[in-house]
Amino acid sequence: MMDSKKPVPLMAEPRGSVCPVCGKRSYSLRGIHPQCAVQQADEPRQKLLAAEKKEKARLHAEELSDS
Repeated sequence: MMDSKKPVPLMAEPRGSVCPVCGKRSYSLRGIHPQCAVQQADEPRQKLLAAEKKEKARLHAEELSDS
C-alpha cells in the first residue's frame, strides 16, 4: 500500500458568508439568498394571516355551537 498525503488546501475557508435563514454558504452581496430574503420578509405577514384565520375559525365554531 502506498501512503499518500493530500495536499493542504490553499484556502481553508471558502469565500462567502453563511445565510442567516438556511445556514448554507451564500455568495450574494448581502450574504443572504434571494429566496431566503423573500421567506424572511413574508414570515410576519404569514403569521398575521394564520392568526386571523384561527380567530375566524374560532368565531365560526362558536356560532355553530350557539345554534
